[in-house]
Amino acid sequence: MPRPAHTDEQKRAIRNKIRAAAAKLYKEQGPEKVSARSVATEAGVSVGTLYAYFGSLSDLFQSLWREPVGKLVTQMELVTSEVDCPIERLRALMHAYIEFAEENPTVYRSALLYVRPENVGPPPQVPLERDRFFQLFRSTIREGQATGKFRDGDLDELTQMIISALHGSVALPINFHRLALDASNKVPNRMIGTMLDWLTDG
Repeated sequence: MPRPAHTDEQKRAIRNKIRAAAAKLYKEQGPEKVSARSVATEAGVSVGTLYAYFGSLSDLFQSLWREPVGKLVTQMELVTSEVDCPIERLRALMHAYIEFAEENPTVYRSALLYVRPENVGPPPQVPLERDRFFQLFRSTIREGQATGKFRDGDLDELTQMIISALHGSVALPINFHRLALDASNKVPNRMIGTMLDWLTDG
């Protein structure tokens, strides 16, 4: 006689149990030492069950940070809806990113500074036009160009440059331990002013 199917509540419980096990091992051992089998053992499920709920180890790791990063994007969408001037909107978006890194250091390091170990396959790439985070910056820069406030140039390239400068100013002192770099928000805040000066000096 076939085993009865799990209810939605049971499926959520299994999924959460797997995610909790992965988060525990990730924190204790680091992602390069975590395997699907070790997560399944910790969660008390089979490896097949793990893959039934998460297509890959990479998908499982991504799921750990999807919710808090989603909250960041939602917060940035709120900023976008409240600030009309594209210059001030872009400034507010960049400040929101910096504040997220300061207030959520564990999530920031794990989700946005994540270096994929060799035993974890790469996640599928998301086209830029479907990524909410990228599009918030892109649409703001596009509006700034349309109103003559921002310099002309390839929109995707300018967006990538702004995001790269923003991310790098926050991430460099965290990742580059060899140098005694300033890890406060002073450099990222100055970077915001510098990038806005450059964008508006068209």
